[in-house]
Amino acid sequence: MIPLFLALAGSAWAQTPVQTTPGDETQELPSVTVGPPPASKRPSVVKAPADAAGAASKAAQPPKTLRLRLDPKTGKALNDAQLRERARRPVQAPRSLRPQGSPRWQQPEAAAAAATVSGSTSDSEKKPETNVDDTSGIQVTALGQAKVSAIGLLNKVEGGFGSAMWAGTPKALVMQLLPRLPMYTTSPTMQSLRRRLLISTALPPMDDGGDQAGGDGRALVALRIARLAATGDSDAVAQLLKFAPLSMENQIFARVRVEAELLAGNVREACRITRNRLGADTSQDAGGAGHGAAVAWQKIMAFCLALDGQTAQAELYEQLLYENGVEDEAFFTLLTGLISGEAEPLEHIARAEPLHLAMLRAARRAIPADAVKQASPVVLRAIASSPNATLPMRLEAAERAEAMATLETDVLARVYASVPFSAEQNADALALAKQEPGPSASAILYQVAQIDAQVESRAQALAAAWRNGQRSGRYMTSVRINLAMTRAIKADARLAWFAAAAGRALLAAGDPLAARDWLMAVLEPARAGQADAAAAMLSLTPLMYIADADRDDPALAPVMAKVLSGWWQGEVANGGVDRYQRAFRLYGLLTALGRDLSASLWLPMFEAPSRDIPQASPALLMGLERAAAAGRRGEAVLLSLLLLGDRGPGLSDTMTLGRVVSALRQVGLVEDARAMALEGLLGAGF
Repeated sequence: MIPLFLALAGSAWAQTPVQTTPGDETQELPSVTVGPPPASKRPSVVKAPADAAGAASKAAQPPKTLRLRLDPKTGKALNDAQLRERARRPVQAPRSLRPQGSPRWQQPEAAAAAATVSGSTSDSEKKPETNVDDTSGIQVTALGQAKVSAIGLLNKVEGGFGSAMWAGTPKALVMQLLPRLPMYTTSPTMQSLRRRLLISTALPPMDDGGDQAGGDGRALVALRIARLAATGDSDAVAQLLKFAPLSMENQIFARVRVEAELLAGNVREACRITRNRLGADTSQDAGGAGHGAAVAWQKIMAFCLALDGQTAQAELYEQLLYENGVEDEAFFTLLTGLISGEAEPLEHIARAEPLHLAMLRAARRAIPADAVKQASPVVLRAIASSPNATLPMRLEAAERAEAMATLETDVLARVYASVPFSAEQNADALALAKQEPGPSASAILYQVAQIDAQVESRAQALAAAWRNGQRSGRYMTSVRINLAMTRAIKADARLAWFAAAAGRALLAAGDPLAARDWLMAVLEPARAGQADAAAAMLSLTPLMYIADADRDDPALAPVMAKVLSGWWQGEVANGGVDRYQRAFRLYGLLTALGRDLSASLWLPMFEAPSRDIPQASPALLMGLERAAAAGRRGEAVLLSLLLLGDRGPGLSDTMTLGRVVSALRQVGLVEDARAMALEGLLGAGF
């Protein structure tokens, strides 16, 4: 993919040829140097005296061209006839390196984006600053903020939010709120929205009055990369860091790189980067954190010196960190052990960081049992494959990392499969999982579902796995890890007891067609009064409505309409104390998605007892309403994520979730709104 910011580079692009391989544009981003024009590196020319002109002329003669005397194909020497034949060949024009056809940066969306930039800048900003050398014909163009800030990995066709996603949004608002993005959410919909918000190719937000403050926009790009790194999205970080403008000049870029090297075990490279960084100016720069960033570099440097055996220098850094009031008991304990050579076990670590893991590995110490509790997504992924972590710790870390979209589901499956269980444990897996819920239960139920030859037994293991996931708050992980086996069980009326759980899991996985099969399989038994089938119909119908499964389905639509009309009576018959809250959630989300519900469905809601409703941030709610009404997509997504927070849609209050769903639908993200509403129902026990 060729990012949008290249479309805005103007004459700088024309002066910088880029090699393009057909069919490979989405694999690797080109390297483009963006920034102020470099100082001229031409050598100084000293004029020779007139009487020495002849000698100078002779000395300035270019060297003779050497003939090629080997055939590049065969490697054999060329004879005189072959050399003369090569000399007579006409010189072909240089081959163009530009891609054929209409380049991506000239597509309508990009052209409109470029027009937006030129129309919103002053006359002095319309023309990039150009340094022209008349004698050489070389032009050096400094690229502005839009060219740097607009870099990204997704255009609108590929799932991005569009080049104008920040149109009308103040830059100050984005810079203030972007660092607050929730990083620990397990909601797949929020994870998708967050990632697309950070990697979409788009024009940067403008300051009030059109002032493009902030230099060339590196501060905004730095924040985006920092948030991606915090989520553990190393692939996106690596691709964005391929751009020349995003060099090691920025604290955030350097920190992302050095922490990645520490986690990968490349301590030597991490130390090299650290030495270079401390040799440069460590004061606050674009996106830097001033004193906090300097302390982080000093801690890594102390570790590097201790590894190199430079104990005196390491102790100096240790003393400096103490004097600066740094509080990191785990770091100082590990550093002291590395300096002295005494291997004392580390019992506790408040918040594990990449540096801590590297120090533990270097000291050959086990990772403390509590390291997983407050670990970041990227640290969780590292612990999941760490040889100095216990198996229960690796299981817990792997589950949490997968839930946060940092670890591939296939990797978690391999971890589950590696857990040893006896034949007796496998035979009594359901009881064992009920007694000891958690990662171990997930692992044994996964193994049973994989190997049991009886469909009934596999269905029981899957249902138990989903219940275990709901209790631990990792239902979506249990759905993804067992999805292949769920699809392998054919919808059957004889499995009516399993229909609701299977349909719910398939809807959560984004497969409404497979869920429809289970609903239709129990339709006739439900009409005949079969209890499990009727319960499955009542459970699946609200979820199918949210998933919009009845649209363009003449066989399903009347069935769902009839079930929904009697859904409230079913809730009353079940006697649930939270039936009003469930009804408010269902009806409110359907309304937010644009469904026109009859007044008869709402009428019983007026009898609900009064209760205190949790209040989300009024500023965020009102800001979301304004952004959605104005069609400011990027701002609406940002505010929606902040309103839901790490708890996600499943645990958010109904009023806030309804406004978020409505706002997403208003700005054109209908599928995301529907997925968010579905998660909201699943999290509420539907």
